Amino acid sequence: MLEVLNEEYIRTARVKGLKEKVVIFKHAFRNASIPVLTMIGISFGYLLEGSVLTETVFGYPGLGRYAVHSFLSLDLNAVIGSVTLIAICYAMSNLIVDLLYAA
Repeated sequence: MLEVLNEEYIRTARVKGLKEKVVIFKHAFRNASIPVLTMIGISFGYLLEGSVLTETVFGYPGLGRYAVHSFLSLDLNAVIGSVTLIAICYAMSNLIVDLLYAA
């Protein structure tokens, strides 16, 4: 945010006489939110990957534990289904982040 506030177009908006609130929310926050949205989307993917380890180690019931149990018992349909579901959730989170870029 500090880097964006020192940009030329922010100075131009201030010189035009726009209120500081408008400059921050309309100009600065919009451009500063892009890296934040990217990191949130990537973190969601890592959260899905980490659920497999967390649920297995601590014995929580969930998709990660189900995937590990089905992998160890060679239940291929369950493995394919759980991997597909995790991949779809990951792709949907990336799609949502891309749609938020456009907004």
